[in-house]
Amino acid sequence: MGTVASPPVSAAGSQVQEDTQQTSPVRKLAFYFGLGFVFVVFSVLAELTYYITGMNTYVIYFFAPAAVLGALFTGGIGRTLRHRAAWYWLAFYLWMVVGVPFSYWRGGSTPVIYDYARISMTLLLVVGGLATNWREVRAIFYTVGMAGLVNLLTAGMFSKEENGRLNMTSSGTIGNSNDLAAHLLLVLPFMLFISMDRKRSYFVRYAMLPPIAYGVWTILGTASRGALIALSAVFLFMLLRATFKQRMIAAISAVVLAAIALTVLPAATLNRLGTLFGEEHAEAEESTEARSYLFQTSVRYTFEHPIFGVGLGQFQNFEGQTSVAAGKIGNWHATHCAWTQVSSECGIPALIFFVLGIGSALLLVYRTWRQALARSFPDIANACFCYLIAMVGFLIAITFLANAYRFYLPAMIGLAISMCFVAKRQMSAKATDIHFPGMIPRQPIAVR
Repeated sequence: MGTVASPPVSAAGSQVQEDTQQTSPVRKLAFYFGLGFVFVVFSVLAELTYYITGMNTYVIYFFAPAAVLGALFTGGIGRTLRHRAAWYWLAFYLWMVVGVPFSYWRGGSTPVIYDYARISMTLLLVVGGLATNWREVRAIFYTVGMAGLVNLLTAGMFSKEENGRLNMTSSGTIGNSNDLAAHLLLVLPFMLFISMDRKRSYFVRYAMLPPIAYGVWTILGTASRGALIALSAVFLFMLLRATFKQRMIAAISAVVLAAIALTVLPAATLNRLGTLFGEEHAEAEESTEARSYLFQTSVRYTFEHPIFGVGLGQFQNFEGQTSVAAGKIGNWHATHCAWTQVSSECGIPALIFFVLGIGSALLLVYRTWRQALARSFPDIANACFCYLIAMVGFLIAITFLANAYRFYLPAMIGLAISMCFVAKRQMSAKATDIHFPGMIPRQPIAVR
């Protein structure tokens, strides 16, 4: 005799609650404030306006509080914490907090904790919890892409060449050549998503290609060898994982851009990049020696202080003071490697949480990408593909940079959680032919 299995009350209640939150005007308003928050941070707008006007506009506080309150009161925090990547990152942050009393200079570590909570952890919750449908996930991608256009415009207006390297004069966050290159490696794939968007006109899609090409040229113009390695890795990833059409486009674009770069880039820039292939460059060789010393020292500090490290943000101070006390000349620089920055300053447990958070987010997006390809959801597949491209380039770039505590990774982990949760709902809804908001899927008949 057959019996019909009724859906559990908790599952039904959860579904109804999700649908209510999706249509809530409060959540929608908070989401738009969240988009403003994302745009201000990724466009580096606050620093740009300060450079132009000489005044601190505090523009971020116009968007961030409303977005955070919206995430708090509409279930956004719960939606973010439903995936282990968020818990890993929360554990990473809590370990940083716990380690402050053991820091070489507690007064220097405390502001880093405050700033990280104010921007980075806030972005994790806002990006991870406020989007409840695919249209809103697309809006996040477009917002980061538009921020990338502002970055490129800023680079065109407020940059200068020094010793064959392109440097920004308008912004502290991306003022350094290497930081600028890493930033662009992250945001350019979001512009690529716009160019791949079949829902947009050909004019909009093709209009994104020149800025993307200019962005790649800017990355090369920074003469960042780490960024060149990252670009090569992105190209290799596309050749291995992209569709045949995307591979052909990537190969042709690479050849064209390489030919243009060899023709247009200054000789000093090409010479510095050429040190990766055996060419000689005095400044680059000195930089390599200094980075090698800093890396080896950071590894040594990791094993000498394995639990809490030498203190959050204190590697350069600890190294400098220790060297001076030993009668040597200190380097007084950061680690130039995000991974050993975390391990040497916060301890091995922090590095474990750091790696697990990133790896969990990447695995989540990769699985969603494969499902979207198998089930013919091209828009979701393109978003996942562009996300992976962004992370591949950025993670390799920060292997040569000390910016582990910036906003990038929490924002990207939040985006992974948001887009994959929403994508799963969308693909499941299409598969079960759900056409009405709030309708609970009928459970299968269990036959005994």
